[in-house]
Amino acid sequence: MSLSWLDRLSLYVHPRRVVLERRSWRGAVCRQVLDTAPPAAGGPDWQPALAAVAGVLAADGRRGGRAAVVVADHFLRYAVLPWSDEISGERARRAVAQALLRNALGERVEGLEIALDRPRFRQPGLAAGIERAFLDELRAVLRRQHIAMTSLQPRLVRELAAGRRQLGSFDGWFVSAEAERLTLAGIAAGSLVALRNQRVSPDSLTAELSALLAADCQREPGGKLFVCTAGGLPLPVLPPPWEIVAWPSALPGGTHA
Repeated sequence: MSLSWLDRLSLYVHPRRVVLERRSWRGAVCRQVLDTAPPAAGGPDWQPALAAVAGVLAADGRRGGRAAVVVADHFLRYAVLPWSDEISGERARRAVAQALLRNALGERVEGLEIALDRPRFRQPGLAAGIERAFLDELRAVLRRQHIAMTSLQPRLVRELAAGRRQLGSFDGWFVSAEAERLTLAGIAAGSLVALRNQRVSPDSLTAELSALLAADCQREPGGKLFVCTAGGLPLPVLPPPWEIVAWPSALPGGTHA
């Protein structure tokens, strides 16, 4: 009898590539990486990534297992939820998240599956929206291989959770930088208080990061900036008194993904 149902899988879904790591019940790790095809004209931008998910599962050649899935910030829409005694319950927080995302996206919000973080007393919260059609198709691809999806996390959430001890009561900034995406999080006393998630040109990464930091800083520029880069992208260079600290990625396969 096959024991593959005991295997643990880590899957990272990105518009450019998909990374799969399978850790067998014996402890051996097997990794598959597949670049995605360009999106078809008129088709959803996530379709090539899901085709690549099917491809890495086929290359893996085994069925069954439990998968922890991380989705690139390209596929997510975020909203920071302000704390209020009046909106601390699940229904109220969801209504606020829906309103904030609607303000940014309009009617497209109706097609999103929205997840909320666990509320913490007097702390801002985070909502993340992902296209429902994308999520349904991802589940279907895994189901065809008899793989149970045990968790689904945005990349930002995954990276911050992995370094929670390092952040502690940290005040500063965290940025996840890729060739086409910049996600910037403002952190106060270890809690996320501001968030930007936007496209960026590889040639203007430092300039755009500097502009965002200048716009969001409520004090004199400078401080500690944790930077997690991917795809061989170099760390941005900012003038003193900024302190740039490299942040090791928690993704399957490390920062190459």
